[in-house]
Amino acid sequence: MFPQRSSEVYRTPVTHQPPPALELAGNLEYPNLNVADLNARLENLSPRLHDCWDSIAINEHNHVALATNRREGRHWWGMFFGYERSRINHMTVDNADFKLQADHTVNLVRYAENNVLLVALGDTRLQAWSTYSKVRNPQAPYCLFLVGESCAHPTPISQLNVFKADPRRAVSASADGTLNVWDLSGADLESSYHSRTSHTNKLTGLGTPSASADKFVTCDRGGSALLWDVRAAAPSSTCLYADSSHLLSFTCAAWAASTELEGDNNIYLGDYDGKVHTVDIRVPRKLVESREYFDKGHVSQLLINGPHLAATSNFPASVKVVKVQAGHEIIYTHQDTHSRTTDAVWTDECTLITIGHGRKMVTHSIRKCA
Repeated sequence: MFPQRSSEVYRTPVTHQPPPALELAGNLEYPNLNVADLNARLENLSPRLHDCWDSIAINEHNHVALATNRREGRHWWGMFFGYERSRINHMTVDNADFKLQADHTVNLVRYAENNVLLVALGDTRLQAWSTYSKVRNPQAPYCLFLVGESCAHPTPISQLNVFKADPRRAVSASADGTLNVWDLSGADLESSYHSRTSHTNKLTGLGTPSASADKFVTCDRGGSALLWDVRAAAPSSTCLYADSSHLLSFTCAAWAASTELEGDNNIYLGDYDGKVHTVDIRVPRKLVESREYFDKGHVSQLLINGPHLAATSNFPASVKVVKVQAGHEIIYTHQDTHSRTTDAVWTDECTLITIGHGRKMVTHSIRKCA
């Protein structure tokens, strides 16, 4: 057994007499020998556009909502902002029409009605904010007022869509398979439809139609796609496709309108192999066609705009726009768009905006859109 005096070698030197912890933050004579001085440093919580741009939305009045997050260190938190379309190329904290700092990350923002913004936070909450009111403040009509809030999901919301047929209704989903249909027609945010176990695998995609506010489609990592009808008294779904070969793994979903792509009977599903699959709701359990969009990386998001289908990918981050009716002709492509692409939105017939980490925002002008 070692003698007790050997432990004296590891004692703190007598000459090491640092000042109190609160003074260590700016002291250069006593570096970080333990975590006491690191914890004493005051964190910069000033409002700012963080490096991680995670979600973007635009309403019919061309007003843009943007969510940015600080995803580093021990404390993650975020902010969301509102800007006029004309300011989108020079957005700052000071010229925002509205802004709010959150205690948690702001994962998703989606406009319901033109003046109502849905915000999904990282602590599983869903909030509805009124963003514009001349009655509340005639001098500055852009102002935030909390309409409703709910914690109906056990895990953070990963998918959030608003029904175009009725913007007062929305559907949210989390990776654990929980679904909620929301009704904003009253003076609160109310869940009118709920399902706890919609999928046995990780839920990865959600799509809503343009002509109906009663149906939506979901897909999961196990290659299963379900069609939901909220008019039923109990949660009801129809199997659109189930991969028995265990080779497909869906990542996202999009539902075309009657005037888009090949009609509102077709649903488009992206997968982890970079392919886009088409399913006809009139002929379930069968893939109409499968097209390879990316030879590397998976399809992370699908966005439909008239005759065009935009697909984004990660690892590496890239964007492709195709004309579906012309045999999926690729009319635009962009490589290394961001270090990670997180969201995208069509601002008009020929302009697609993508956001992400690294290169925060990129505007894609599609020349062959006509």
